[in-house]
Amino acid sequence: MAKRRLNEKDVEELLTQYRSERRRLIFQLERVRQAIADLRNGDTPSEGDSKKKATRTSTTRRKPGRRKKRTITGGGYRLCNWDGLVVKTITDRQQMLPKADLLAVALKWAKKNEPNMTEEEVSVKLTRVLQKLSGKRGVLGTYRSGLRRGYHYGLKEWFYSSTGALRRKHLDKLVLTNE
Repeated sequence: MAKRRLNEKDVEELLTQYRSERRRLIFQLERVRQAIADLRNGDTPSEGDSKKKATRTSTTRRKPGRRKKRTITGGGYRLCNWDGLVVKTITDRQQMLPKADLLAVALKWAKKNEPNMTEEEVSVKLTRVLQKLSGKRGVLGTYRSGLRRGYHYGLKEWFYSSTGALRRKHLDKLVLTNE
């Protein structure tokens, strides 16, 4: 077995690492000695000291196993103004609408209610609302017609809950206009 010698640079890096580790350990040792001396004298560590120590020495961990799913109490999710705008527009028209049609309504609404927002900000906000309502919240369903880009958004009850497919009786609610 051949012996490998460390070059000067490697030796210097190793010494630097050891010195750094030694300084850290000496610092920790002083903190422990100070805490022991305080406890022997009947002093309680100050609040700031205990927070620092708690964050460094905290060993509490969550219990093993899956986390429990959070249950929504009190009627569930309350819609914000933007959410309400989208749901109300679809409900009032009783049609599945693409984002472009919803954007036109949102721009008119934003001129009154959010006058400081630019068209681009309204578009971004609408996109986030549509993603939230059709994804995580499950208020809207999506249908891709293939005739135009993107989805058509409709109320979740217009879709099958098991597959997410649009029910046949609601196909007439689909708006297929070419831009």
